[in-house]
Amino acid sequence: MEGFVRGDIIIIEFPYSNLRDVKRRPVLILKVPKGDDMIVAQITGESYEDDVEIPLNKEDFKQGSLKRESYIRIDKIASIEKYLIKYKAGSLKQEKFSEVISQICSFLKN
Repeated sequence: MEGFVRGDIIIIEFPYSNLRDVKRRPVLILKVPKGDDMIVAQITGESYEDDVEIPLNKEDFKQGSLKRESYIRIDKIASIEKYLIKYKAGSLKQEKFSEVISQICSFLKN
């Protein structure tokens, strides 16, 4: 399997909060610790709550893209096993990734 890194956007079977159902969707890799897991943030195509979303458009990518403008949900973070990865959709520019990490840290502090 390809080596995935922070800032990559991958497609996975993302679990709903009930942990029984899943939906294929993009996620942003936040951290790849040792072992078989990685920490990701959910990406959605619909805006639900402005205060926990970061808009994502094709200008934010250094490689690849998503099919439409989307939103990174800073309140939907999960640890997933690497075997759930279907494929890589792209990689964010460093500036955008830094913005995401900064907003997640701020969200968690408050």
